[in-house]
Amino acid sequence: MSVRSTPEASALSQNSDNQTSNTRTAHVAMLLFIFFVSTSFPVGSAITHALDPSALTFLRFVIASCAFGILLLVKKQLPWQKSGPGPLLLLKYFWLGFLLVVFFITMFEGLRWGSPVNLGAVFTLIPMMTAVIAFFLLGQRTTIRLWGGLIIAALGAIWIVFDGNIENLLNFSLGKGELIFLIGCFSYSAYSPFVRKYHGGENLLVLTFWTLIAGVILLGIYGFEDIQKSPWLQLDWSIYAAIVYLALCNTALSFYLLKFASFRLPAAKVMAYTFLTPAIVLAIQSIVSGSVPDIKLIIGAIITASAMVFLQRSADQSPR
Repeated sequence: MSVRSTPEASALSQNSDNQTSNTRTAHVAMLLFIFFVSTSFPVGSAITHALDPSALTFLRFVIASCAFGILLLVKKQLPWQKSGPGPLLLLKYFWLGFLLVVFFITMFEGLRWGSPVNLGAVFTLIPMMTAVIAFFLLGQRTTIRLWGGLIIAALGAIWIVFDGNIENLLNFSLGKGELIFLIGCFSYSAYSPFVRKYHGGENLLVLTFWTLIAGVILLGIYGFEDIQKSPWLQLDWSIYAAIVYLALCNTALSFYLLKFASFRLPAAKVMAYTFLTPAIVLAIQSIVSGSVPDIKLIIGAIITASAMVFLQRSADQSPR
């Protein structure tokens, strides 16, 4: 006896297939996102001595601002909306721009003193910092499962940063580069909570565009002398190629991938991909150098990556 498929059953099956497809695509988007983020550390390390960090960040922001401006024009979403943002919005954009500027300058400055793998490990502390700031700023509470994943990731990061040495940890022997970047990570961790607090309903592309423009202005003021004295005409083409890559892939494209995945995956799963950073950076460094990484770094990367697996499974077990 054959069972006939009803239109309702077919619709439910199609919706289920579409949802599964969207979920898989979102995971692919996050893998691309974290790959681009991870490459910023070795790429940044390779070019950080070519220009002053403020000059590097200035050019990166200019290129990213142009990319977002072109995107908004193509989408016919004018960023100025009649007369442009008012004084209060401008203050908000400048504050958000300031948070991003601090992060990127400290990243380039930190890479002058610390290794890409170590800074990648420090980067994994951002979700924990964000959770703390969001609690005090927005009153957001974090689940026990999420704290479990954050603690696992923090242990892996601490293992890498302190070289798996208990004595270094007890003496808090933190390298100069890691300490500088830690300040930047704290600044970046405040960005998302403040975006949510200040978001007045405007398109997120518009918000990001004005934030980048504010960053360009702040960098122009702060690093005016360094930008003016930089040997722009003497730089090798590879330096410009690296800056364009960082501006387009690690800023514009990464923003789109993160936004795409955030609407299709639980927040815990999106956050979990951050913990793959040390492992990816370590793999890239090993391929480029052609050498096997230190076992202590491998252990730390495995511990941190395990936090990603923990959070992914915890999110599946959470009540929907």
